[in-house]
Amino acid sequence: MMLLDLSRHTVRRNVAPYVGSFVALFLGVTLIGLTVEMITAVAEATSRLEPGDAKTRLQLDDLASMFGVMSGFSGFIAIFVVASTFSFVVSSRRRELGLLRLIGSTPRQVRRMILGESLIVAAAASLAGCAFAHLITPMTLWLAHERGLTPMKLDPPTFWPTLAIAFPIGAVVALVGVRSAARRASRIPPVDAMREAAVERRRMGFWRFVVGLVCLAGSLTMLVTMGAVTGELSLVLGIFAPEMLVISAVCFGPWLFPALARLIAWPLVRRGDVTIRLARDNVAASAKRTASLAAPTLAISAIGGSLLLTLGIAADWDHAINQEYLKAPVVVQGDERTGEALASSPAVKVADAGAATSITLIDREGERELEDAQTINVPDAVAARGLTAHKGSLSELHGRTIAMSTSYAFDSGYHLGSTMRVAFGSGKPIDLKVVAIVESAPSLYGDLLLPPGLVKAKPDRWFVVPQSGVADPVSTINAELRGTSGHAESADAWLAATDADLRRNNTFALWVLLGPSGFYAALAIANTLLMGSLQRHREFVATRLIGATERQVRKVVLWESALVTATSLTMGAIISATVAVLVGRSLGSGLESMPVDVPWLGLGAIGATCLVIATVAAVAPTSFMLRRVHPSQAAE
Repeated sequence: MMLLDLSRHTVRRNVAPYVGSFVALFLGVTLIGLTVEMITAVAEATSRLEPGDAKTRLQLDDLASMFGVMSGFSGFIAIFVVASTFSFVVSSRRRELGLLRLIGSTPRQVRRMILGESLIVAAAASLAGCAFAHLITPMTLWLAHERGLTPMKLDPPTFWPTLAIAFPIGAVVALVGVRSAARRASRIPPVDAMREAAVERRRMGFWRFVVGLVCLAGSLTMLVTMGAVTGELSLVLGIFAPEMLVISAVCFGPWLFPALARLIAWPLVRRGDVTIRLARDNVAASAKRTASLAAPTLAISAIGGSLLLTLGIAADWDHAINQEYLKAPVVVQGDERTGEALASSPAVKVADAGAATSITLIDREGERELEDAQTINVPDAVAARGLTAHKGSLSELHGRTIAMSTSYAFDSGYHLGSTMRVAFGSGKPIDLKVVAIVESAPSLYGDLLLPPGLVKAKPDRWFVVPQSGVADPVSTINAELRGTSGHAESADAWLAATDADLRRNNTFALWVLLGPSGFYAALAIANTLLMGSLQRHREFVATRLIGATERQVRKVVLWESALVTATSLTMGAIISATVAVLVGRSLGSGLESMPVDVPWLGLGAIGATCLVIATVAAVAPTSFMLRRVHPSQAAE
């Protein structure tokens, strides 16, 4: 209790350094709390649905999963940001902590005092973040419904679930983030109380080295697995591998970032500008500060760039596999009357109907899970959509049987010959035998394929193979569909529209998953750099004392900011490119060709935004301080 009371007094006395930590944690808890509120609202809406409303239930389940992934990204970014800000607070108080050690404080007492300070700041920031998240939830839910993100208008939940979940998460994030800083504070020697300048040591802590090594080994294992497997598993690994690589890079940051900064600055130093040389030396000498400044930028650039590239490659793979498998030159959209017109048309040889439905999977524990499925006629699907069995035989798909895609079989654990217990609507459960595993082609057919007659489903799309000799099949079929709601288009036009729609959905998903985290990371970059600049008041004054002009000091800060940002963006680019190459090679294996469209505009926007924010956040406070100081203050 005495140490906690001391922590409370030291926080009150050091309000200015802790403002940045409060802001960082407040924003992080707000983001996490908002996702908790959204997930709770979706869960409450799902519980009120009618049992037969399967489509809405499936949409809400997918939405809850998306919000869960978003909360994971938010928590991951928050740990890096909070760790960076608390690291700055500790480094700015070296002389104060050295005095505590000089008067007899033990390393354990110093460490517990820092942890107590973080708990006090975390409690205030987490409570404020939870309250603010609850206040903005109604507006967020309204906006989500207006943008078509939710299938129905969701009601805001009560405040208590958010407080029970987001508040302790904020405290845990603060403790995880400050743990390294607290250990470093406990090792500050008493002699630091009499030092005017602190020289950072490059020695890395044991646990930091172990964590970095474990994450590096884990990420390399994921990368090797991505290069060895084929199919959609590489997409999942492509999401988690960058996070492991980022953790490893930050752990080894005091060694890695200064060395990379020297390499980037080498061609610039040859110009002879003393400000570039001084900036390079400052970045290299202040290894821990450089690593703390680079961490938020590295996290958002590596994760955002990897996700942007991975989603783009997934769309390229879908388009390539559609082009390779689709045999029908005409695609028709319509209703039941459209199917009747196609069945009686003399210009149609094969009309392969795609009828979507929903089934409920029941596991051994009785848990139910809603899944999309599709009924198919095997000969028509083989002729029109190139349906191919990877394992088993499609000729056995009749009666109480089911086929599934290779990706679904891998994710679910089912295999050829397995029995799935399912229910259709409110009917009684039945057992279906898995008789075939087919190649994955998400836009052409679903992951679960049922024989006709097992469940009633109305088709709304037909893949049409015309009779030989029909000169213009699209115009001919459209003429025969007059009086119905059906519309025929060429396979090329359908492929282009499907590809454009998938990329729009991917862009929307990217904004949902990374938009809030990216906005938070941008504020965090500015907050971290602002704290770093404000702590260098004496350094700037001393630089002016030895003859440097204000313009030269600003240029040094500008070059430092550019070097740190370029270093973190370079590491982010290396991580993103590595993941993208392995994902592309995995998905493209087995395909004749898979052209990759690199989203240069999105990647450039991430880099330019980070660079602009870092430059403004570093130079603006420097200019503010230089206008209000005089070199004579260096001796004060």
